[in-house]
Amino acid sequence: MDPQPEQVTDIKPPPKAPVIRGARACTVCRAAKMKCVGAEDGQNPCQRCKRANVECKFEKHRRGRKPGSKLSEASKMLRRLEKGLNTAKMKSQSAEANMPLPYQSDRLGNQEFRYGIRPGENGYSTVGPHFSSNDSPPLTSASNYNDNVSFSGSTGGPRQLDMDDDDDDTDKNDQPLFPAKLISRENQRNSFFRTILNPDDGPSTNGLAHQRGNSYTSPQPRIAPIPPGLNDPITAGIITEKDANVLFDLIFLRLNPFINLFDPSLHTVAYVRSKCPFLFTTLIMAGCKFFRHDDFRACQKLANEFAVRAFAESWKRVEVVQAFACLIYWKDYDDKRTWTYIGYACRMAVELGLNRYVPNPPVNESEFQRLERRNRERTYMVLFVHDRSLSTQTGRHWMLPEDDLIRNAGTWHKMGGGPTRPEDVIVAAFVALRLIPAEITDVFNSSKSSGAGSHTDVNYEVVLRNCNTKLTQWADTWQPEMEAAGGEKFHSSFLSFFRLHVRLFLNSFGIQAAMSPGSRQSPSLLALSTCCSSALDSLKIVSRDFANMSMLRYSQDSIMVMSAYSAVFLLQVCIVHLESYSSDSSFLASSKPCHLFTFE
Repeated sequence: MDPQPEQVTDIKPPPKAPVIRGARACTVCRAAKMKCVGAEDGQNPCQRCKRANVECKFEKHRRGRKPGSKLSEASKMLRRLEKGLNTAKMKSQSAEANMPLPYQSDRLGNQEFRYGIRPGENGYSTVGPHFSSNDSPPLTSASNYNDNVSFSGSTGGPRQLDMDDDDDDTDKNDQPLFPAKLISRENQRNSFFRTILNPDDGPSTNGLAHQRGNSYTSPQPRIAPIPPGLNDPITAGIITEKDANVLFDLIFLRLNPFINLFDPSLHTVAYVRSKCPFLFTTLIMAGCKFFRHDDFRACQKLANEFAVRAFAESWKRVEVVQAFACLIYWKDYDDKRTWTYIGYACRMAVELGLNRYVPNPPVNESEFQRLERRNRERTYMVLFVHDRSLSTQTGRHWMLPEDDLIRNAGTWHKMGGGPTRPEDVIVAAFVALRLIPAEITDVFNSSKSSGAGSHTDVNYEVVLRNCNTKLTQWADTWQPEMEAAGGEKFHSSFLSFFRLHVRLFLNSFGIQAAMSPGSRQSPSLLALSTCCSSALDSLKIVSRDFANMSMLRYSQDSIMVMSAYSAVFLLQVCIVHLESYSSDSSFLASSKPCHLFTFE
């Protein structure tokens, strides 16, 4: 009877071999979307099955085409090409995919539009499912999309962006089909079939690193790997994690009300640091400028190093867009990179599809997915506002056109799925406010370009009356919206300040000819009185409301520019008035006004 047990022993190893093989998680852990721990040797059940007293079974994934479906001719060709790849090339690509290059341009930005990245994921070197609408992705079941399948390293390696990533445009059927879009689409399909039809049998070395949590309330996000040669303020030893939490609280209390770019429900220290050390460093830099000034220069140096690397290596994700914007919100007075950084952020935002309008979010959209979607939309709208604001200040053309997301921004603040945030009301209100100057300036610019010079062919009374009516209607719409959202005195004053600045700027077109040196033309009384009252009221808000609330020192650069504009305008009006009544022309010879109605 002894030989019989030996035979059983000899038979056992073959069935165990498949257990060690392909699947990295048992069926129970795969269903729970959790890491399978304890069964690495293939002999013992995993911890979860052991606790539940169930069978720990490993099965290979059922990948491939569904029965009855047919491949197109192009897909068959790609499949044949994939089967012809040699082993050395596959190993090289697999090794490249496993390299820790968190900011490589690998369609990370496109992944930002999906609803898939959880706080526990490493968002820098993974590739998510690729589809252009809210429909379920092709060749995958709805359940896989809803659960957001694990993004482990694939044999395809990271996808490179050697050209503009235009295949993420909303309409993939646009004609004519542009060369960049055609090539990029074929590259996408090629990578898809390489991953699905010919997966690498060997386990990926970074596969376990991409396991995600099972819900939004999962444990703290894992810190993303920092690119070689760079440090964030914590790894550099400048601050501790406890200091970072304090600074984030102060940022949301004092700084974010001026830019309205971040949501405290989403942008925690752990989340931001796990998503993008560049953005984390930039925010810490901004906080240190006001609350830990001794550490500001060190953090600023780190942020600039991240910016150089981000540009050189084409990092593309929504957090990088936000980081470039934040670099200039509280910049040094001699920093002249505002136009460059905002322009780069705007181009990247379009490339990432942040302007994509989602009229009907998926019914199964989770809370975390909703927060990330609105984060993308909010980022684009804030950039739109800043872009139009720069155009107003400098007289240059804006970069971001009016699209579906902008045209539907009037109700965006109500679509958050919960109580309306005053910050979201400001974002939606400012989008509507910045559309008003665009209409008016087009009238004056078209008149100037036609050869009229000083807009003599424009009926100022009619145009400016229409302009002021729209601004009044804007205030009548958005001040009640702010009250309904529970806004405080600061938020109401903030809305009024920007409305007054726009009113001052637009009505100044009606008196520019009269304010010119040596001009004897009478200014429009309506425009002059409106400009003076707007300038005075805006300065009162700055000197009284913002100052009394201890918020003035935290305002960004644009607030200072607008305040200076109001002050210089009033000085210029006073000087011109004195010149007209002074018999001694040398009285004001040394104080000739600076004509700053359009900033150079």
